[in-house]
Amino acid sequence: MTIKHKYENAKSEKKPSKKVKPGLLKLKKVMDIESDAVNYSICIPTTVIDNCCNLEQATFTAYQIARTAVLFNVQEIVVLDLSKDKKHEKKSRPEKCITDSLLLATLLQYYVTPPNLLDTTFKKKNKSYLKYAFAFPPLHQLPFMVESVEQPYKEGLSIAPDNSEKQTDGNLTNLVYIGRNNIITLANQNIPKTVRVTVDTQRKEVVSPGVAYKEKPLGYHVRMASNLNEASEHYTKILWANSGDFHYDEGLSRYYKAETKLPYITKIRKSAVSNTPCNILLIFGKWNHLKRCFKRSSLESSALHHYFSGQLQFPGTVSQGNIPIQDSLPIALTMLQQWSSRSK
Repeated sequence: MTIKHKYENAKSEKKPSKKVKPGLLKLKKVMDIESDAVNYSICIPTTVIDNCCNLEQATFTAYQIARTAVLFNVQEIVVLDLSKDKKHEKKSRPEKCITDSLLLATLLQYYVTPPNLLDTTFKKKNKSYLKYAFAFPPLHQLPFMVESVEQPYKEGLSIAPDNSEKQTDGNLTNLVYIGRNNIITLANQNIPKTVRVTVDTQRKEVVSPGVAYKEKPLGYHVRMASNLNEASEHYTKILWANSGDFHYDEGLSRYYKAETKLPYITKIRKSAVSNTPCNILLIFGKWNHLKRCFKRSSLESSALHHYFSGQLQFPGTVSQGNIPIQDSLPIALTMLQQWSSRSK
């Protein structure tokens, strides 16, 4: 009896996953936005570096993401920490390392930090994780990455004055550190402490980055999120790009809602109802990982497919999910920006 019981258990474990009925009815949708201006942000799960065996591979993956984000003028990168999901098994790397979320955020921030502010931006204990990042070419699309004698503008960090000096307002300062132990004293301005600013070194005043760099891309902001609540703050539309899932099968019952309840975006239709830009967040990763993350998030949506405004379907011969996250970035952003430019 015991042998038979073990055989039956083994047989049940090998049973294939339940398939849904053929002929899935996939919904399609034209996404309406009430603004002519659109800003794009991306959410990258920490699983993007799960298959990286060492720090060098993780650094290259982060560089691919950063380069694409700058080329497409992405406003923000949200690093979604999936380490709290108990069922999520991460391949361990031999080198001792900080958390994946902090490592990824540190690398992404490095690539958009002006060279003159590297010494003050990163803590000494985290600089060891940047040893391979120095080898990659700077992102010259960012105007402050190239130092020029003719360029009077510098990126700086406002610092607190000496304690011996009397301050009228403890939260304000007129000192800006511009690197290499150089400090500029602003002529007639007081600004908040510990903020990054663009300084006209000739006039000794803080200016708008848009005016200084003539509306060129200024890079992205980086922040970390531990759940979908934190990831989706202040966004108008949230989309999903199925990626990094090489075992995804749309015929399996566990993906039924993702395929039949979450519509595929086919077009963007803009209207000038609002002067406020529409902020679109594009979330990458596996459906199962996001589903587990959704369960530990206190969201108003009753199911994960209600959380999204829609999903993207990559063109060509790319199977659903069967593409690395870093490779899916340029495809997804190209699709969105083409739709957005045509919808006039």
